[in-house]
Amino acid sequence: MKRKVIAILGTLDTKEAEAYYLKNRIEFDGLGVLIVDTSSNLSAPTLLQPDIKQDEVASAAGKTIQEVAKMERGAAAETMAKGLAKIIKDLSAAGKIHGIIGYGGSFGVSVIAQALEALPIGFPKLILTTIAKDAGKFLGVKDVTVMPSVTDLAGGKTVNRIEAKILANAAAAMVGMVKVREIGIVEKPTILMTQMGVTTPCILKAKSLLEERGYEVTTFHAIGTGGRTVEALIDAGFASGILDITLAEISNELVGGVCIAGPDRLTAAGRMGLPQVISLGALDMVNFWGPETKNVPAKFKDRLFYFHNPMVTLMRVTKEESVELAKIIASKINNAKGPSVIVIPMKGWSSYDKEGGVGTVDYQGKPTGKPWYDPATIEAFTRTLAGSLDLSRPNIDLVKVDKHINDPDFAELLVRILDDMIGGRWQKSKAL
Repeated sequence: MKRKVIAILGTLDTKEAEAYYLKNRIEFDGLGVLIVDTSSNLSAPTLLQPDIKQDEVASAAGKTIQEVAKMERGAAAETMAKGLAKIIKDLSAAGKIHGIIGYGGSFGVSVIAQALEALPIGFPKLILTTIAKDAGKFLGVKDVTVMPSVTDLAGGKTVNRIEAKILANAAAAMVGMVKVREIGIVEKPTILMTQMGVTTPCILKAKSLLEERGYEVTTFHAIGTGGRTVEALIDAGFASGILDITLAEISNELVGGVCIAGPDRLTAAGRMGLPQVISLGALDMVNFWGPETKNVPAKFKDRLFYFHNPMVTLMRVTKEESVELAKIIASKINNAKGPSVIVIPMKGWSSYDKEGGVGTVDYQGKPTGKPWYDPATIEAFTRTLAGSLDLSRPNIDLVKVDKHINDPDFAELLVRILDDMIGGRWQKSKAL
């Protein structure tokens, strides 16, 4: 059997001893090592020689290492990151590496993170860093294990006792990830679903029904990272279909909340021709972190709010914003290549958005006497969406249902449509 190989990524100009120690530990456990020098300054390692030198990394980005060495630190990091990402992606695709361990401070992590984003989910990835608390600022949505280094990674010719223990643990973790085998997993068609607490009853019912029909279901918290992960997984070919129940990330992006997944949200399924059933869960709200309206910008001082919990404040979407949301969603779905159905629950889009539901408060936290539920906004959204969707296309449909999003039979309808799509039985305008 071919020996598995772990790539070690590090700046050998300042942190050579760490790469040397990691190399010896990994090889002691029987795996191969491929060392990549990510230094942006000219380096001359003495403890080991990299398999891929820094000038090769720079060249992959269209520069010489001499040019990179003269750049400002930020530009140098970006250039080396670009080259490293290309090299690592090619090595992975060719089956020449089976795991990656990178290490460093803010510069090293900023370079390495881009390379790790180029790798598929499930490929073992680990970063050992002095900035573990803030590493998420550099990382995207991929499954990267972050390990605090505790001490600084000071380089030189030897490592100290504390550093040696941490490096040994990091090496062992990476070896374990590369050697591990999945067990007890039965291949099933996979459905991705988006959720928030305010759509959980719908999610739980739909998940149960899908699993009864033989699907594997994976759900994602629609707070920004969840939506980005969904789009990435669809692009990577992990899904057979998507039940996109919760669209709060789109309202947050339009209005200015914190749960933002970026402009590509709600595009991957259409681009890939994947069956998608879409509803409007939590599209009635915009999210802000923090107690009450402490972190809500003052420009929203005349809006309606609800305190979801001590850490989350919700702001009601207005009728005018809902009209814009309808246009945005239509523009995304109109480009879909596969079967795409939007199902509108006309009696409300979240656990708060229903007749007899919660009341709202103002910016100071005082009751307004106005309910969160706003059927006029739902009607305005629906009219705009119906007029903006290209319903002449045979793969696009709009279904209005006199139900609340968390009604059990609403979830049953969503599941039935998606199951019919995947099974090749779906017919436009035949959902009800």
